[in-house]
Amino acid sequence: MPGANSSENGNELAIVTESVECGGTERVVQALAERFPRAPIVANHFTGLMGPDPDATPWAIRARLLPSGRKKSHFLAPLYGRRLAAAPMEPARVVLVLAAGGWSLAATVPPGGRLVTYCTGPPPALYGEAHLYLRAEPAPLRPVMRAAVPALRAYNRRLMRRPHRVIANSAFSACTIECVYGRSAEVVHPPVRTHFFTPAARRQRHFLAVGRLVPQKQLDDLVDAFRDLDETLVIAGRGPWMDRLRARAPANVRLAGWVDDSALRELYRRSRALVCPSVEEFGIVMAEAHACGIPVIAPGAGGALEIVDDPATGLLLDRTDARSIASAVRAIARRPLSPEACRASAERFAEDRFLARMEEVISEEIAAGRAPRGGSGPSRS
Repeated sequence: MPGANSSENGNELAIVTESVECGGTERVVQALAERFPRAPIVANHFTGLMGPDPDATPWAIRARLLPSGRKKSHFLAPLYGRRLAAAPMEPARVVLVLAAGGWSLAATVPPGGRLVTYCTGPPPALYGEAHLYLRAEPAPLRPVMRAAVPALRAYNRRLMRRPHRVIANSAFSACTIECVYGRSAEVVHPPVRTHFFTPAARRQRHFLAVGRLVPQKQLDDLVDAFRDLDETLVIAGRGPWMDRLRARAPANVRLAGWVDDSALRELYRRSRALVCPSVEEFGIVMAEAHACGIPVIAPGAGGALEIVDDPATGLLLDRTDARSIASAVRAIARRPLSPEACRASAERFAEDRFLARMEEVISEEIAAGRAPRGGSGPSRS
């Protein structure tokens, strides 16, 4: 995109994200950072979230990291928002905010700038899954945090009035954005590195789960599902529930911890299926597994409905309790699915498609910012 990275008045684009960790949002930031190498990046920095390999998040090297403690809690969103709001933003025509917990929407927008959010939808910690997120908090604080949810929702809704434009990562997210905030959102699916995550002939040895080891991923039910199965489960990821899951896991469940992308690709390729027990707004690991020719077992809800074609590329479950997951695992083991169909599904989400559309969005917002103004820009309330 001509002029995408700089202008006589400063950068055309600045990027704001909520944390530095290994997850779906970080895939988005990395793709944008590579396409727009001069765009400044600002992020809250939680020291306990980064993986053991600094190269896992190379964009963080050039980012301005705002100290925000060791552990991230979605119930402290106003605190993190204030830290972002207090951080001066380099001149930019467009500030692109990656919003999951929502507090990144508090970022300062330079005068005349346009605020665009790439959003996963209303924060699950405040809408629908508070009970799961509270399980990660100290027991004495849970009643206070539960009581704070209505005020946190009000804060979140105020912030969501600020963006000039809302982009959703899935149709599921766009629908929830409309329902909760009354705002329409265009859908741009996240970037899947289909050039990197590719099929390869391997002996398929295990079932696989990939994600942060936190309560909302519902990995305890997945571990229980394999207790009476004659199959192996590998769980790749790190997080505060590592010890809890390890203590719960039977002998046929292995916790691999954090793995780099090359090791993750090999785990995908050697898998009989990826199992995702949680409802995801999109679920980029499901698309990465498909890119490697691997089927997916997931809830019949959320982003899985846009990724998995049941029964061609996986199985979508009405329930994700241990018994239902075990039944799906047995079904996949008896009837392997087509790697070609899985790969074709993933190619719909190729990284180049994401970047091409985001370039168009940024160009459109730059043009809108140069047009005569009829309003005062994003609200600071």
